[in-house]
Amino acid sequence: MKPGPTAGRGAVDDPVELLRKRAEKIALEREGRVLQDLSTLPPAAAQRLLHDLQVHQIELELQNEELRQAQDALEASRARYFDLYNLAPVGYFTLDEGGFILEANLTGATMLGVARGALVKQALSRFVVAEDAGAYYLQHRQLFRTGAPAAFELRLSKAGGASFTAWIETTIVVDADGNRICRKVVSDISERKLIQEKLRQSQDLLQAAGKMALVAGWSIKLPGHELFWSDELCAILDFPKGVVPPLAEALALYPPESHQIIAPALKACMDDGIPFDCELEIFTARRRRLNIRAIGQAVRDEAGRITSIEGAFQDITERKMAEQARASIEAQLRESQKMEAIGTLAGGIAHDFNNILGAILGNVELARQDAAANWQALVSLDEIQKAGHRARDLVQQILAFSRRQPTSRRTILLAPVVEESVRLLRAALQGSVRINYRCADDTPSVMVDPTQVQQVLLNLGANAAQAMAGRVGSIDIGVEGINLDATATATATATRHELNLRPGQYARIVVSDAGHGMDEATQRRIFEPFFTTKPVGKGTGLGLSVVHGIMQAHNGAIIVHSKPGQGSRFELYFPRVGETAGIFPATAVAAGGEGRGQYILYIDDDEAQLYMNKRMLERWGYRVSAHLEQREALGALHAGNIRFDLVVTDFNMPGMSGLEVARAVRAVQADLPVIVVSGYITEALRAEAAAAGVSELISKTHLMEEFRDTLQRVMLKSSHS
Repeated sequence: MKPGPTAGRGAVDDPVELLRKRAEKIALEREGRVLQDLSTLPPAAAQRLLHDLQVHQIELELQNEELRQAQDALEASRARYFDLYNLAPVGYFTLDEGGFILEANLTGATMLGVARGALVKQALSRFVVAEDAGAYYLQHRQLFRTGAPAAFELRLSKAGGASFTAWIETTIVVDADGNRICRKVVSDISERKLIQEKLRQSQDLLQAAGKMALVAGWSIKLPGHELFWSDELCAILDFPKGVVPPLAEALALYPPESHQIIAPALKACMDDGIPFDCELEIFTARRRRLNIRAIGQAVRDEAGRITSIEGAFQDITERKMAEQARASIEAQLRESQKMEAIGTLAGGIAHDFNNILGAILGNVELARQDAAANWQALVSLDEIQKAGHRARDLVQQILAFSRRQPTSRRTILLAPVVEESVRLLRAALQGSVRINYRCADDTPSVMVDPTQVQQVLLNLGANAAQAMAGRVGSIDIGVEGINLDATATATATATRHELNLRPGQYARIVVSDAGHGMDEATQRRIFEPFFTTKPVGKGTGLGLSVVHGIMQAHNGAIIVHSKPGQGSRFELYFPRVGETAGIFPATAVAAGGEGRGQYILYIDDDEAQLYMNKRMLERWGYRVSAHLEQREALGALHAGNIRFDLVVTDFNMPGMSGLEVARAVRAVQADLPVIVVSGYITEALRAEAAAAGVSELISKTHLMEEFRDTLQRVMLKSSHS
């Protein structure tokens, strides 16, 4: 092989240096020619030429600036595309011709219950339910054979074993290297399939009702208006067989709104022969209210005179009920899709947004310590902290509304939780509004998340206070035990807002006010997300939606009583649990403390979060080795130069997740405790964390005191083990 043109030569033959020397040589030659040409030009012409050169130079500078701005816009567009790709409410997968995953977005990885980095080079077929594997292979081969886009339904299973129904849209594209690859868009339609099955069942009921419905005949003889009924019609209307009332009495069976329809229709048919077909309500002889379909047409003699009106009745009561049931299910489907979309959005933003809020609130705490002597700075920091807490609470409200917020339930008595909520409300309320509180001694224990119950009471209390703006009165909050029988639950059905309320024992919290109240139209919408009657800037429309979501998560029920000008009454029902020997208190405070020089290995891919927590931990008396990259941190652990006492790692990171880091740590030092921090904790994540040997799993929305206490508790437990 011949050496290249620069092989064995010095740095002077570097391509970049050679190019620069050539440019300098050409520039000097051109400069000489220009100077020579300028020497022959008249002064005025030389001045014009110099001006033109300056203008040309400015044009080049402007063009360079435009190019730079275009490049910045392109980079921003790429960043937006990256965010939209990862936070999309559907899964995106890129597969090679062999069916192996080349790329997946965050939603797709969450659907399959696997860290996104771990999905690469795995076959998507391993996540296909066994019964659907054959259909999947056939579809995949046909896709690459024909190249035609396709969409189909397929059952997939998560890494934990749970399966779901997916709608998959596929297409073939060619990558930059000329290889054919497959792009798949995956949507979880499990809940939609369940609703569709309910719709199908309701439609089957509707068809069965139509087949079983009685059809009965009737006629009116003219001109005497004599009425005749068939035996079937007598049975439908609860009349004895053969007993037919006069026409006037028969028309009196219709309620006023139906009478206004049938009477003119009959008259037009008798006078002008106009047929009619209408759906009406009618009372039977036993005062049962039925829905019927009435059909009538004129019968003429040979001379064209109308001699009678012949018709039929059909009892369509069951069909009407089935239609109402179908409409209710369709409304539930729309609500389910709305909840699914917002829930997906909430889960997607939780991680990144909690990172930002954690950095803000943590640095505020550090700044408060640094500015202890500057009261003006402390006032500003207090306002920043309040705003940060409001933002954090808003994220938690969205998560609670979408039922994606982790819960920590235990058996408690409600009285301490309600008393603490009342104390907070009294401190927040102003003006003439008072709060009256009572708690019955027989209130049973319940299985709840105390924090979420407190959130329910604070939301209802704030709404009650706003409803009483400008009024004198009180907010009454009561806690009691109640035993509901079948009659009581049936009576409450119309106002229970689709929540479970069955016969049994409950702990009931009642929040009532003397405010302006609500009409029926408002009551039907109060639990809709983002519905509010408050002016712009005065409310998010999430308060009662959060209440609704929390009560659903606790298998509870809400009953609302309200009338305009007469205030509102909210009744919250929590199912009673059996009395147990160990009832936990509503709140528990862990003992805090400072570090004693223990060494912590801290890992987080968010730079602001990482260095804020490093500073905080060092102020608490710990030594910290902070790393943005997981493998670098594990390398420090492998080196053995530092004896670490604890590892703290973020969960959602590119490359390796926090659980993968925990497994790697245990492989090196099995007794080293690991704490994983996540912005979105599910029951599945708790189970996976326990299996990975994680000591504690904490939320990014934690308070600093809670974080410090967790560190102390884990280290204390580790030292005693």
